[in-house]
Amino acid sequence: MIKTLLCDMLDVQYPIIQAGMGPLNTKKIAAAVSNAGGLGTLSIFHIGAPPEEAYKAYQSNIDYIMENSSKNFACNVPIGAQIGEKFLKTTDAYLKAIFDARKDREVSKRLRLLITSAGNPKHCMEKIKKEKANGLLHFHVVGSVRQARVAERLGVDGIIASGFEMGGHTHHWPDVIHTFVLLPAVVDAVKVPVIASGGVCDGKTLAGALCMGAIGAQMGTRFIATTDCEFHINYKKAVVDCQEYGDSVCPGAYSDLRLLKGQGALESIEMQKSGKFTHEQMIEMVDKKLIIAERDGNVVTGEVAAGQCSSRISDLPSAKELIERIVNEATTAILKTNALLVS
Repeated sequence: MIKTLLCDMLDVQYPIIQAGMGPLNTKKIAAAVSNAGGLGTLSIFHIGAPPEEAYKAYQSNIDYIMENSSKNFACNVPIGAQIGEKFLKTTDAYLKAIFDARKDREVSKRLRLLITSAGNPKHCMEKIKKEKANGLLHFHVVGSVRQARVAERLGVDGIIASGFEMGGHTHHWPDVIHTFVLLPAVVDAVKVPVIASGGVCDGKTLAGALCMGAIGAQMGTRFIATTDCEFHINYKKAVVDCQEYGDSVCPGAYSDLRLLKGQGALESIEMQKSGKFTHEQMIEMVDKKLIIAERDGNVVTGEVAAGQCSSRISDLPSAKELIERIVNEATTAILKTNALLVS
């Protein structure tokens, strides 16, 4: 058994958060992770959804997890203003859906955490602070010490320090920092609790994160490769089959996007190089490519967002089996490390 401050903050059994992994719904894997003792996270429907459609989709996902789990859960919303005014209206709709859902007493008890990511949360903080007064915790994902300090000054309850090896939207090259350097630096720089993300996929990496001062870990790619994730089986197999050097960094909606190598990723790189497409067109294109891979299983012309830890993933367990394995491995690793101490 491993218990940290994160378990107390979120009222969960294990210090493990499933990361948001839009643009496809993650309601099934979120329910499974929460039921298994971690904290499941709902993702946005898709970046380019009309605001009214986005609102209804997120509320439907919240209804699903309330019906299929009795445990606590989180919601993720990427909030970067750099995405442009058109898409920020959709971001606002996702946040409104979350805040409106928490007007229900039972939802407010269990929707414990809002995770914001992919940009500075400053323009959303007034709305978020009103909900924090009603018991909602707020963690923000950062990729540098500077970003962590900004988030802390804005009043977040926790920092998710996510290294460049993470899947999906990652750091913008060349301003990149990997988890092994980023995590302890952020722990030293802020007073709020820190959660590790990027490359964490098993007990060894969870134990390492705890040794570096984190109170837990957020994992995305590892939870894609489970039987409970609703992503298409072709997507999951692409993650399991990935080898070292099997990933690349391509243009994304908010920043660069870490994907598995393939035709879809190469096409996105060439589109950006051509200079013929507006930022809005690139965002809509990336959104569609991610959806056809996640939902339809087109991993050739679609885009398979996944982290570098894909090369270390070799099976498709259930969320419950995975979490129990990770905790057992982390316990063993910590005990072995303790055995190195001499009086």
